[in-house]
Amino acid sequence: MALGSFKSNSEIFDTRSLWPKDWSFEYFHILFSDTYFDFGGSLFNSIWISLAQGIGATLLAAMAGYTLALYAFRGNLTLLLVGALVVLVPTQMVALPLFIWVNTLGLFDHLLGVALPGMVSGLGLLFFSRAFRLVPTELIDVARIEGASEFRIFLTTLPLVRPFLIAFGFAHFVLAWHAHIVPMLVLHSDEVRTLPISLAALYGSSLNSPQAVLMAGSFIGMIPLIVVFAIAYPKLKSALQEFVAN
Repeated sequence: MALGSFKSNSEIFDTRSLWPKDWSFEYFHILFSDTYFDFGGSLFNSIWISLAQGIGATLLAAMAGYTLALYAFRGNLTLLLVGALVVLVPTQMVALPLFIWVNTLGLFDHLLGVALPGMVSGLGLLFFSRAFRLVPTELIDVARIEGASEFRIFLTTLPLVRPFLIAFGFAHFVLAWHAHIVPMLVLHSDEVRTLPISLAALYGSSLNSPQAVLMAGSFIGMIPLIVVFAIAYPKLKSALQEFVAN
């Protein structure tokens, strides 16, 4: 893909050619000149939605997982089963009611209309209900004896599950970045399109456009994912080892 950013259409479709004949940055210039679509705007939209979903889903799932892990109440197991069922339901099955709900809230063609539904995660509910069971109950008991509120106790336990927070936030960031169905339903204007949707529209429009522009956009679109992965990798490894060990 990186090499294809410098190739003409004939070179890209020639499977015998690996290296480009000309290392010109012409196609990157076309990409940044917004000849075919607003690349900078689409990139910003993808980053905004992915960050909002990653942070929002992590916080909401952590609070729900904390409650299910440390409190015994009627319906606890039922909520866990519902969370498991939500994971099994494909997005296509809830696309229409989701569209109606977003439209009723007045968030159609708005970035928040994509970010808000993605902040609810059944997988996060299961993940953090397991993660918070690793927190020593003695710490919770001492905090309650000292008169700390439940929300204060929750904040106190967050550093203990930091690897899990980062791991889940990264995973949700990647899922939100590559999402197609909800953004296609909710986002109508070109100004609010995400980068994957803009690139897909460019690919499907016509082979007359330089495919190297698509390659260049896809290559640059990988950079935020690589940066987030590089930051989260140590915590990802730690969380995975601790999760498996327990």
